[in-house]
Amino acid sequence: MKRLNQTGSHVVALVLFALVIGVVAFAGYKVSQSGKPAQTVSNKTAVPETITTTKDLDDTSAALDNESSQVDTNLDSSSLDADLNSML
Repeated sequence: MKRLNQTGSHVVALVLFALVIGVVAFAGYKVSQSGKPAQTVSNKTAVPETITTTKDLDDTSAALDNESSQVDTNLDSSSLDADLNSML
């Protein structure tokens, strides 16, 4: 029986395998991103897209100050302590 020359065929198989893995990874990424809601700004103060004037800067600063004060009041120290203790 005559043997076929198969030198280099493993390279083709590896390229096809990498291509299949890439397609599956891309499809998985697209599926995972399709279920996420769009990010929305949750503050009540309108923040401009670009800061061009002093008023825009003041509005943005006020919005950031409002957000940081809400973060500080929403902290639960017992939950934080429990999380830190679980890491130790």
